[in-house]
Amino acid sequence: MSDTSTHLGLPYLLAAQAQKHVTHNESLRLLDAMVQLSVLDRTRTTPPVSPTDGDRHLVASGATGLWAGWDLNVAFWVDGVWMRLVPRPGWLVWIAAEQAFVVWNGSAWDPVGVPQDVSDAIFSLVNDADPTKKALFSLSGITTGTTRTYSLPNTSSELAILAGTQTFTGNKTFSGTMTASGTVTVSAASASIGTATTTATYGMGTGATTTGVTKTVNLGTGGASGSTTVVNIGSATAGAGGTTVVNTPTVTFANAVTQVGMPQANLTAQLLGLGGATADSYNRVSVNTPALLFNNAGTGIEATVNKAAAGNDAAFAFKTGFSARALIGLLGNDDFSFKVSPDGSAFFEAIRIDRTNGRPTLPQGAILGNLAADPAGRADGWIWFNATAQRLRARADGVDFNLGPYTGTGVLAVGDNALEASTVIAAPGVLPTSLITVSLALSIDADENSPELLDLVTLWGEAGADQIILNATFSGPTSGPVKINWSAN
Repeated sequence: MSDTSTHLGLPYLLAAQAQKHVTHNESLRLLDAMVQLSVLDRTRTTPPVSPTDGDRHLVASGATGLWAGWDLNVAFWVDGVWMRLVPRPGWLVWIAAEQAFVVWNGSAWDPVGVPQDVSDAIFSLVNDADPTKKALFSLSGITTGTTRTYSLPNTSSELAILAGTQTFTGNKTFSGTMTASGTVTVSAASASIGTATTTATYGMGTGATTTGVTKTVNLGTGGASGSTTVVNIGSATAGAGGTTVVNTPTVTFANAVTQVGMPQANLTAQLLGLGGATADSYNRVSVNTPALLFNNAGTGIEATVNKAAAGNDAAFAFKTGFSARALIGLLGNDDFSFKVSPDGSAFFEAIRIDRTNGRPTLPQGAILGNLAADPAGRADGWIWFNATAQRLRARADGVDFNLGPYTGTGVLAVGDNALEASTVIAAPGVLPTSLITVSLALSIDADENSPELLDLVTLWGEAGADQIILNATFSGPTSGPVKINWSAN
């Protein structure tokens, strides 16, 4: 049997021992020193000059003098001498100078309740019921000189290795910087990123992507057929104030976008290409389309083409192969003009409407189309060219009339020894209302001494529908033809 107890090394009273009180008091002294163990400090390597009975110290490494060889042991001042207490694993000591507990692990005093340095090569957590379930900790991914602090889970956060695949359920709040280099799945019905009301920066898909590598950032993906996915960029409230800035030179939609709805939105863009067209710095709006529709949203609709100065152009250009063939608008002045071109270089002004009085001018003249007959449904104010009659005609007050004189030559046939004669000649375009003027033409006879001219008393013409009736009287019996010039108005 040992003379001392197993754990505290207290001396036993031996059989037939003399002065048993000495051994008993020794045990009490040790119990007094070790039970509810508390030391003043643990920084001394030599004893204090004036200790007080009952003082205890954890001896620091490198002790000398009376404490030489007592490194990390407990020094106990009692009855005027220093007593050495060698700690056993598990001893718990309160250090008054530090207001902290330490525990002896067999080779060092470890703080209780504060982080401990443990080798990451051996640090792992193993499930008691299933040892195949392990959590291994490695610091190999942290750069030299870097310290990371992890808080244990509480009601609003949880410890996670964000470099792996993580699923967050319930309510989670990240109040600092969260960097996810792997896959982060948020299965909550509502999740918010970037709720600060002050100046802040939030990054998704940031970082310098290597040339030739594609980085994909998915927002609002996974919608089933018939579902609606709302992706708010900027304010989540339609029509709310503020400005959203998207910093990127090119935005490409991989699939066809069938509709973009922007209620109560103002679209400001430097270039706009629609229907596969490419806009450029000159053609800032470019459209490929079979038709354009501008429909009024109120009581009417107006399209404005404005120019800065009278000498500029405000025009619509019509082109073939992008070579101009017609221009319409305010072309170099404020009169309204129509111009045409055979080659896109030389232009002819066809119509100009004076801005001061509204009167049109035809600088190149006008050609009226050939009509075989007077047009059907003609009304007052119409002008046309009758190709059959070779007459320029017009209508006013419900009556058709020729514009300008209509002339011709006819022959009046005189019977043998007649005192008067009448002949109908064709005169297309002549109206019954036309005014007919007649005169003798040069004689039909070669010697121009036809006797009928000497006997002529009267000569006149009567208008009919597309014909003229030539009439004459003679002072004596006359025979033979008489050549007559006529005109109709």
